[in-house]
Order: sequence, then structure tokens, then C-alpha cells
Amino acid sequence: MNTEQNKALIRNFLIELDKGLDAVDRFFSPDCLVHLPGAVSPANREGFKAFIGMLYTAFPDLRHSIIDQFAEYEKVANLVSAHGTHRSAFQSIAPTGKAVIITDIVIARVMGEKVVELWAQFDVLGLLQQLGVSL
Repeated sequence: MNTEQNKALIRNFLIELDKGLDAVDRFFSPDCLVHLPGAVSPANREGFKAFIGMLYTAFPDLRHSIIDQFAEYEKVANLVSAHGTHRSAFQSIAPTGKAVIITDIVIARVMGEKVVELWAQFDVLGLLQQLGVSL
């Protein structure tokens, strides 16, 4: 796949992810590695689905949009904005009903039309502040 196809794959993944977690199975290789915020070691595909599932449970209307995207060789870097409403407990924080915007940086390595490795970092402090958590 060329860089434009890799970029399109990530755009399509985020669209499909907002429709259901099964997008992870369709877009990620079975042996993919996912580097998540605060994790000591990479997660596998099931661990990533559990993490994302927790976010969609807490913010069921979560929707992603790509602000900026560029690619070189097999890597695609994305600046992503996610919008959602806090409707269920998140990290033991009771639902607030507040709308939030989460800024996320996602770098994906694509091989053979599948994501084989992903790095994700999002503004956890900004999210907590939007939920009214005192630090």
C-alpha cells in the first residue's frame, strides 16, 4: 500500500470505530501491538478493544475527527479530536453529563492493509479538567 492508501485506511478505521468495536478486528492484525497512555508494556488487539470499550462506555456518543494527518512509508501520524458526553463512570469518576473534547495523537504502522502497531497519546489532564476533577 502507498502512503495515501495508508492514510485512507486510518481515516476509515476511525469512522468505523465510532460505529462499533468490531472495527478493531477488521483493521488491526491479530498480533498487533498497541502502546497506550500510562501502560508499561504494549497491549494486544484484545487489550486495545478493552481500553477503547471503556472509553465508549463512559462517552457513548464519542466521535473522532482527524485534524491533521501525514504519512511516510508505512507510518501514518494523526492529530485527532474526539468529542463525547460523559454518560457513565470513567476511571471511577461518576457521570457528569459534560461534553468533552479529547485531543489525541495517533501513530499507526500499516502493513498488508492492516494496522500492525499503534501509538496513542491523549490529553488526560485536559480531559480530567473538563470533567471537573481537582488535582
